[in-house]
Amino acid sequence: MDERSNLIIARAMGLTLALLYLGLIVSCIWKYIVTKDITNCTLEIALIVIIPVTIGWFARKDESLTLPKNISGQPLSTEQDKESKKIRKKHYFWHSLGFALFVLVMDGISILLIERDIEQLIYFPNVNDTINVITVLGIEFIISFIIFFIIGYIMDEYAVRKYNKKINELENYDE
Repeated sequence: MDERSNLIIARAMGLTLALLYLGLIVSCIWKYIVTKDITNCTLEIALIVIIPVTIGWFARKDESLTLPKNISGQPLSTEQDKESKKIRKKHYFWHSLGFALFVLVMDGISILLIERDIEQLIYFPNVNDTINVITVLGIEFIISFIIFFIIGYIMDEYAVRKYNKKINELENYDE
């Protein structure tokens, strides 16, 4: 097989996996909405967790697969200069912001539309309910953003260091 054939097969496999993953998520959400019981989604949740873990397990030998990538899928610079680090930190910021927004929206949908129980968002009894909900969701957003930023920064910078170490080993081996 030539390189072009490998690329076509890899894209087909990726598209199939993405469709499967999307189907699992939709199925899980649908079952939860209809039955109001998360235990009915056990198989879907297990597969949603197992798929990326399995891919990560087999991909761990190729350090380039774990490098941080921009929105178009191109790896960010792995250099250790200030400009490259600044670009990567900006990437971590936007990635964390997007993920925190996603979690906030899903949390809001779950509480307000599915469970219809706003009482779990009332932490300050002397404050208006609307202000209470906005304050609690805002605090959750800020905390989740900070946590996602720290986790993303640590994991991606570790991947960059590991990649650079491997490249240096290969360069030294060639000499």
